[in-house]
Amino acid sequence: MFREHCECCKHVQDSNNTNARSKDELPSSSDYVNPCKKEELISRLVFDSVEDAEKFYIAYAKAEGFYVRRRSVQKKGPTIKNRVWVCTREGFREKNEEARNMLRESKPLTRSGCKATFRVTRDWNSGKYMVSRFLNNHNHELHVYHKSYLSPPNKALLSLMTKTGIKPSLVMHYLDQIAGGAGKLSFKKKTAYNWLNKLRAERIREGDIHTVINKLKESKQKDDRFFYKYCVDEEYTLTRLFWCDGSSRAEYEAFGDVLVFDSTYKTNRYLYPLFIFSGVNNHGSTCIFAACFLQNETIESCQWILQTFLEAMGGKIPESVLTYQDAAMRSAIVSEFVGSRHRICSWHLCRNVRTNIKNSSFCNEFCSLVDRKCSIEEFELSWANIVENHNLSNNKWVLDTYEIRERWAEAYFREQFMCMMTTTQRAESVNALIKLSEHKMTITDFLDHYERTLQRLRSDFIEMQKKSEKDDREVRESPLKCLEEHAISIYTLKIFYMIRKEIWDEQGVVGENRISEAGGNQTFFYHENKETGVSINKVIVGEGISKFQCDCFKLESEGIPCRHIISTLKYYAMKKFPESMLKRRWLKDPGTLLRKKFPDRIPNANSEQQRFGKLNAECLVLSVVSSQSEPGYSNSLKRVRDVVDTAKDELMMHSRCGSVPSENNVNDDNDSCYNVIQDPPITKMKKVCDPVCNKTRGATKSKKQKCGICGVPGHKSTTCQLKKQPTCEGEKKHKGQNANTSSVSKEHINPKIPFHQVNNPQFPVIFNMQETRLKGVLNMQPNNSVLPLFSHTSHPIVPGAFTTLLWQQQTGATPGSVAHSFPDFPIPPPS
Repeated sequence: MFREHCECCKHVQDSNNTNARSKDELPSSSDYVNPCKKEELISRLVFDSVEDAEKFYIAYAKAEGFYVRRRSVQKKGPTIKNRVWVCTREGFREKNEEARNMLRESKPLTRSGCKATFRVTRDWNSGKYMVSRFLNNHNHELHVYHKSYLSPPNKALLSLMTKTGIKPSLVMHYLDQIAGGAGKLSFKKKTAYNWLNKLRAERIREGDIHTVINKLKESKQKDDRFFYKYCVDEEYTLTRLFWCDGSSRAEYEAFGDVLVFDSTYKTNRYLYPLFIFSGVNNHGSTCIFAACFLQNETIESCQWILQTFLEAMGGKIPESVLTYQDAAMRSAIVSEFVGSRHRICSWHLCRNVRTNIKNSSFCNEFCSLVDRKCSIEEFELSWANIVENHNLSNNKWVLDTYEIRERWAEAYFREQFMCMMTTTQRAESVNALIKLSEHKMTITDFLDHYERTLQRLRSDFIEMQKKSEKDDREVRESPLKCLEEHAISIYTLKIFYMIRKEIWDEQGVVGENRISEAGGNQTFFYHENKETGVSINKVIVGEGISKFQCDCFKLESEGIPCRHIISTLKYYAMKKFPESMLKRRWLKDPGTLLRKKFPDRIPNANSEQQRFGKLNAECLVLSVVSSQSEPGYSNSLKRVRDVVDTAKDELMMHSRCGSVPSENNVNDDNDSCYNVIQDPPITKMKKVCDPVCNKTRGATKSKKQKCGICGVPGHKSTTCQLKKQPTCEGEKKHKGQNANTSSVSKEHINPKIPFHQVNNPQFPVIFNMQETRLKGVLNMQPNNSVLPLFSHTSHPIVPGAFTTLLWQQQTGATPGSVAHSFPDFPIPPPS
């Protein structure tokens, strides 16, 4: 690489010597600690190439404590004749007068006129590069160089923790602590941020949507029941994307009787609305069925999403659908979910009434009436009284809301099973769970976060299901102990607690009368004292004591027996709930089948992720135990380093062989055979383009900026064609004459038509009414005898002895249409 020779210290180094360092190894700072001067030693260096010289000088600069940048290079054809490197503080910053007027603060000065220089020149005889100039005169303080190195373990922790939604700054605090305290890390915060940005860009180097489609294809190959579907426009830009996995489809088969979905914005950089289809499992917890991105929320788009949902779920239509108030979604539900009851979220409705009706008393009474459990006749009477008392019988919003009362009033849903829901709060909670702190993320990142959210929800479901199956609880001694024991044996814990409350509240129910009717039916009347007074409830028993119906409709709307029915069961001395009273979706059995069918808490996890998780757990235990004592720490550290070195050697060997050992063969003595675990290949497809940023719902239309020269929107005065290409020599002449006499700037010149056509009476003249910036430049009145019934305003002019006002009729004349032409008339020059 280079040859050094110094007579005063008799020190010789030759790159051809067997004891010399390798070609790729750079000299260290200790190489220059000798009695001779560094300048004399470095001046006699010879390099094989310019790259070698640059590596040397960078290494020398790091050892000395300064930074290097390239200054100049001279070439003869493709061959470099000489190159010069200088200190980064060489020269002085150029003074920029405009920068003084900038709002932001200027950067600190870093140039100090440092004279340090390193120059190499090519020897044309030998083809090598010799040092022709070396100056080490620094006029600033040298600093100690700290190498910023982001190790692979730190990269893995950064990637893993930021994917879960933790802010990078908090991750840096965590890494500081596990490294031993603040300032112990080998890299800076900026280095970590740059690496994270580079990692995100690398993940979607083929395009965000293209990467998403490939990930969905990969999931399809791992999960046979995985379903996805997407649409593109004429330019092959994504407009719709729908997906769900096999576990979600199985959950919908078991708990898809009630469907809740809502849209949320700002979960992605394109601001596409995100639709989450969710429901309630047998533990009363939220489960997610599917997700979808739409470009817009038109009726056609909503119909497509519901059709695709039915296609994925085998055509099963939910009994009830709970959504926000939207006309397009309502039309799609009516056309696609035939037979489903559509209910509007009561929370959204109460928010809308406060927005449209500025009467707090009416709003409070309206919200109370929305959730009131009463008959339809009572509802109609209460509504009429509220509207009449507040004189809102002619209010349009009130009339429109009353027309759709069958979709929001509790009185119309008393016999409809709704899983104990009246609002889309579950959908809102899912949206909050899925949203990250960084809302403008790519859809690729969102898909990963969505999968992790499913993993957490399913992990909670498995824990609750196991607890319900194995938890044995004693029930209290009471005449209804048999009913409690039966309930805890078949229902999940969450539902059992609700039924147990009804059993306890049965003590406050008093039977009043029993009437036998024709056909074997019997009617029981009960009353109970409440804060609002005495309430009377009626229970009808039919079909040989197998069918029970109470006028509170708790069994029909919530799926659990009410206290009045339980009192009737006590009258008949029944020890179990009849089969007709059991709502299967609340039982343990559906959850048991799901848990056995999908036992893995993390579906579709790749082998590397599984191995990393197991090793990380074991290493964490090792770190906690070994750090308790100094001997244990030293012994464990030595062994861990040996294991790491061995693992690196094995990884290099297997990477050359093109295979990776399987986790099932870790303890196998036969190292020659490995069970290869690889991700399935992704088939190539036509690239789907990333969409442009979509506007959020309710966004106002922004005004288009108009050109200052021609007044046409779509471009600026700096790019206007009229400014770049003068129409005639006369225009140039007038511009030159006006430069010294007029205050009108070039960007205010607005010849709506070529200058040589202004005086042509056959050319249509249009006046732009929106250009009023030079209102004070011209002070004049229109010639009413020429153009009557036209409005006017001052307008930018084409400078000259004569000019023409350009007019536009107020009754709809547009650029390009025929307008009145008129002869020119003289205008005095502006004063």
